[in-house]
Amino acid sequence: MDNHQVESPESSVTTRRRLLSALVAGGALASAAPILAGRASAAGDGTNAPSRDPRDNNALNNALAREARMVGTYRLAVAAAAADDEVAGLTLILDHHIAYVQAIKGYLGPDAEAAPETPLSNPSGSVKSMASSLAQLEDQTATIHTDILAILSGMGGAKIIASIVIVEARHAAALSVFSGLTPLAASGN
Repeated sequence: MDNHQVESPESSVTTRRRLLSALVAGGALASAAPILAGRASAAGDGTNAPSRDPRDNNALNNALAREARMVGTYRLAVAAAAADDEVAGLTLILDHHIAYVQAIKGYLGPDAEAAPETPLSNPSGSVKSMASSLAQLEDQTATIHTDILAILSGMGGAKIIASIVIVEARHAAALSVFSGLTPLAASGN
């Protein structure tokens, strides 16, 4: 017998467990994205080396720089979090951004530029109070990557950036809900 609990749309109860659930939903894709992108780009020419368009290097290095700054921001957020489940949720997002840095660096290889982890903000306080600003940063980063995606020539780099945009949009939505927005408002409707 199935036992389903239905939550009414007007319920504004937001829990850390809901945040973790929303973030974990995107976690599998984020963890697999670098592996899948590497396989997809390497499969194209029959060699193990991904074929890259050198014209994409500048745009991909810009994406790398932004992701490194997101890593720096989330390192501060994790350090500011108090509860174990808040630390776990923010660490999951941090791990995603670290994976994005690694995927882009791996794809660029020797053409990857240094990317310092200079934070974009200094998150502090409770996770609920940080969630809104972190959601805005995630949304801005997804927009930046979408703009980068529009100018890329190579398919391999485009696959990596597209996979990142998807998960960052999920981060933004989950953090928006956690900050107090309704799920409908967090989705942009």
